[in-house]
Amino acid sequence: MPLSKQLGLSLLAVLILVFIGTLWINVTNTRNFVAQQLASHAQDTATSLGLSIAPYVAETDDLPIVDTMMNAIFDRGFYQSMVLRDANQQILIEKHNPSQVEGVPSWFVELLPLIPPESSTDLNDGWTMAGTLMVKSHPGFGYQQLWQNAVQSFWMILAVFIGALVLLYGLVTMITTPLLAVIRQADAISKQQFEQIKGIPRTPELKRIVLAVNRMSAQLAKLFTQLTNQAERYRDYSYQDTLTGVANRRAFELAFEQLLTDSEQHSQGYLLLIRLTSLSEVNNEQGYQAGDEYVKLVSQELQSLLTQPELNGTLYRISGADFVLLLEDTAQQACITLTEAIIAQLNAVEKSEYRLGTAHVGAGSFSFGDSRTDILERADNALAGASVATQRWQLSHQQDVLHSNTQWRDQLNTILQQKHADFVAQPIKNHKDEVLYSEWFARFSTDKNESYLPMGQLVPASVRLNYAQKLDELLIASALIKLKDHPHAIGLNVSRLSLSQTSFHQWLLRALPDDKATCARLVLEIPERALVNGTEDLVRFIAQLKSRGVRITVERFGAQLAAITHLRHIRPDYLKLDGRFVRNIHNEPDNQLFVQSLVNIAHGLNIQVIAEMIESEAEAACLQDLFVDYLQGFYIGKPAETKV
Repeated sequence: MPLSKQLGLSLLAVLILVFIGTLWINVTNTRNFVAQQLASHAQDTATSLGLSIAPYVAETDDLPIVDTMMNAIFDRGFYQSMVLRDANQQILIEKHNPSQVEGVPSWFVELLPLIPPESSTDLNDGWTMAGTLMVKSHPGFGYQQLWQNAVQSFWMILAVFIGALVLLYGLVTMITTPLLAVIRQADAISKQQFEQIKGIPRTPELKRIVLAVNRMSAQLAKLFTQLTNQAERYRDYSYQDTLTGVANRRAFELAFEQLLTDSEQHSQGYLLLIRLTSLSEVNNEQGYQAGDEYVKLVSQELQSLLTQPELNGTLYRISGADFVLLLEDTAQQACITLTEAIIAQLNAVEKSEYRLGTAHVGAGSFSFGDSRTDILERADNALAGASVATQRWQLSHQQDVLHSNTQWRDQLNTILQQKHADFVAQPIKNHKDEVLYSEWFARFSTDKNESYLPMGQLVPASVRLNYAQKLDELLIASALIKLKDHPHAIGLNVSRLSLSQTSFHQWLLRALPDDKATCARLVLEIPERALVNGTEDLVRFIAQLKSRGVRITVERFGAQLAAITHLRHIRPDYLKLDGRFVRNIHNEPDNQLFVQSLVNIAHGLNIQVIAEMIESEAEAACLQDLFVDYLQGFYIGKPAETKV
């Protein structure tokens, strides 16, 4: 029970007891007073009336006079009974009024019985005992007085009681408001939200508590900022070009190697090699400062072109005059359009001192499994052709063995009509060999034989042909059917394009089972880039998924540290490190420092960390030393057929 309720109920109980006790004491004292008044009234009447009738009691003929005198007093209604007895205790005259009490509730009469005493006086005729007069006051008037006093006391005490309740509410609010603020701040701190409590209470003890929590929040905010800045410095030092601020050659090698070897993503796209043709002459004729300005100008123009949300591209500077632009999941026509835009943009800023032109571009395609050397050689050959071409760019020509767009569209339509997908599962384990969940990878068989379609071509084709959302919906629907009979948690990848669509949000919320326990066995893996380019709709969508019990993993984390600022809003359950920082990490001190920084930030947010693409014992041991929580890869467990 909350402290405010405990305090409120405790003080309320005290007030109620005080209310009842005060009312009872007041009414009881009034009853005793009324009883004394009735007894005194009866005794006074008996004495005075006895003296008046004493001369007439001895004579029988005078009894009518006595009766008349008694009637004169009795008829006023203040008496319940009058009894006149002779010396032998024989009743001479007897008078009684009904005991009914008017204007007073019967329950009140029963609750507070008022029994007036019977007063008596002896009647003497000279020295002779003539008789006895018994008088009893009527309790009705006492009850009426007692009832009126009780009602007045009730309302007066009730008014005081209500006033005390108002003061009690104010007191409890004054005490608990700062405490509740401290509780909320403690919860916020656990979520790495370091806000300050604005309302400082005046009560010294509470004021000290609030100020202490504010100081702690400020210190933790400073510490978390230092961790984030430290991670950024590690990344900048190891993976960023100091002149332009874009990624350097080392970052390119790590990223490109992962794209070509990542069996999960099956990436494909285009590599654009951009050479600043006139840089050598500018350096020789105008100095290196002018050359640096030349490089920064081209870098800024290229980065401005990559701000388009539909582009999935990253810019690298791999040497003094060369930039590389990696375009993932990009069709040939989109690559040509971007290349033409690059040349047009650079031609627009061309200066007279750039006698050989601002830049030339050579482009070559890549896909999962290709050799990095072969791809760079194709792009370099295309660049050589571009240097003598009037349009200043060239796309390398190679034999295209992929399906045409028409064939892929037909294949995707066939898959969607089948409404079925097979899966293989790869476990994610901790150092105790306990499985967190298994990531499921989809497989689709061809119509002609039992072989499976190459996912490295199917997934990019679905993005290129706007089938990504439909394919995601099919995979999730198939997995949810299997999940009903599957006892363990499973993980599914969701594309960035689907996450950007409100229609997909609505579909998934409808498709999820009502059973929260079943939803808790579903883990959705979303790419880090979706956070960077995400909207408030995505934040709300993830919050709705988590409220239904679905867990969230942010995959390929670390490539863009801008995503760290979004972690506080979406509160994912797990972060999966980008494989480029995991591969051969035991021989890469820079990667170790960077991964350790990311792990510290994640653990500070109460988020567990997963490392993927583990292929050796040395990599696994190094990651465990860096306090990575879970591991995934061929060394941990190979993908296997699902048992459902």
